[in-house]
Parts: sequence; structure tokens; C-alpha cells
Amino acid sequence: MNAWMSKVRLLLPLVVAVISALSLVSSARADDPYIPDPGAPAGDATVSVDSDGGGVTIYIAVSDTSPGSSDDSSGGSSDDSGGWSCTSAAMIIGNATRDWFVREAPLHPGDAPWVVNCDNGFMSIVWLPISTQPADVSIVIVPGVDPASMAADLRDHVPVPDITVGVNPATGLVAMPSWFWIEGYDGSAIRTSDTLGDTTVDVEVGPTGYRWSFGDGEALETDSLGEAYPQESDIRHTYQQSSLADDGAFRVTVRITFSVRYRVDGGPWEPLDPITRSFSAAYAVQQLQSILTGQ
Repeated sequence: MNAWMSKVRLLLPLVVAVISALSLVSSARADDPYIPDPGAPAGDATVSVDSDGGGVTIYIAVSDTSPGSSDDSSGGSSDDSGGWSCTSAAMIIGNATRDWFVREAPLHPGDAPWVVNCDNGFMSIVWLPISTQPADVSIVIVPGVDPASMAADLRDHVPVPDITVGVNPATGLVAMPSWFWIEGYDGSAIRTSDTLGDTTVDVEVGPTGYRWSFGDGEALETDSLGEAYPQESDIRHTYQQSSLADDGAFRVTVRITFSVRYRVDGGPWEPLDPITRSFSAAYAVQQLQSILTGQ
């Protein structure tokens, strides 16, 4: 009992200051018998506070908001924005929250607890300067960090090497096989990452197949990159006509399909939809002409 009384004496000045702050909004909460549970989960959002001489802004970062849901309003409330209509008020300290307040108040000198309530059930407690007036408070609903969206954006901008199409011979001949291969990429996995706030997302892409289109209507699907000359490549094609009618060159294209996966803060890998990247080269093919010579 004596120990508890000692704590009360130490905290008495702070309690008096908090009670003074609470009196600013007591009339607004007089008809509200609900006492929030400080230990209750806050929900799928992150709350932060920015306090300066011009007022106090409470930011609620949510993982999913509809278009136009970002809102900035004063008076301790936010307008209805994508299901996030929120208000704030100084917290009523009663028997249910007394022990919590005695434990937490020394960690926030000069501040008083306020409750943020949203009509979709979200609740959080923030600590604001004791001198805060209700009219000083603005609530801003902003999009939060969505790891899946971060991963999708990284995937769509993954730094695939500048691949070129290799071919031998340099000019193709009708009825003679031409060899093809990929230059500038060895088929290894490609990784990229980004960090927003405290969230780091890694994305990894790796090739699962190559589709070669030789420009004359023929195609080949394989899991091989081919072999650069002078090695004998397994990616080969024999043209049956010259490229004269195709503006002098066939458009040879290799389309690479990449599987994609991502992880958050070093956790387990999760799959993402695959992507494809295409690379092309112009390839001239000539017809051999027989030349008769006199004896």
C-alpha cells in the first residue's frame, strides 16, 4: 500500500496536468460510458503523430484505401473516406485504466493519452501534448505499406540485363541451318529489393522458358539459352526462303518467361504472377544462286 501511495505522489503533478487537459473535452465525452482497453489490438493500420507549433496531426496509415480516401481535416476528426471516418478525444482515466496509466505515463512526460476511434471498429491510443486543444488536432488517412504491391512494382521494373540475340552465320542462307543463342545473360536468378519505412521487400525472378520466333512463321520453345559460336548451338533453324520479301531481314525474337517470388523482411518466399520479356534482332537470309561458267 505504501509503495502504491509513493507512486501516486510521484505521478500526482502529471495526473493533475492530464486532468486539466481532459477537462477540455469532458463535455464532449460525458455521455460516453465506454472506456477503451489500451491492450486491445489496434487493427490493420499504423498510427503516428506529428506535433508542431501549428497543431497536432494524427496519421493513420492503412493498407487498403479506396480512391480519394486520403483525408486531412481539423477538429479532431476526419470525414468519411473509404470507410475510415475517425475521431479523437482525450482519454478518460477510470478504474479500468488506472494501472495502465500509472505504468505508461512516465514514458510520455508532458503528454496525455488520447483515443482515436473509427467507425469501422479501428481504435488506437496516442499521446499528445497536454496543452492540446480538440481544434488543434487533424486526422489524416493515408495509404500504408502494402508488401504485395511493393513486390508487384519491383517485379514490373526488374533490371533484366540488356540481352541480345546471337546468330551464326551473320547472314543466313536458304536451306542451310542457322544457329542462335542469347548474349548478355547466363540464365541466373535476378534479385531486386526496396524498403519503405520498416518494411523491406525482396523480389527474385528466374527464367522458366524461352520461345524463339524466327520471323518466317516458325517457332521453337525450349529451356536452353543456346551456345555461342564456335560451340554448336542447340537453337537452330533452317530457312526455306530468303528475307527479300520481308524488307530484307526476318525479325528474330526470343521471349523469356520468368517466374517471380517475393519475401517480406527476410521471411518465407511467396509466389507472384510471372512476367515475360522479349528481345529481337534483324536477320538477313539470302538465296544461293547457281552460276554457270563456260568451259
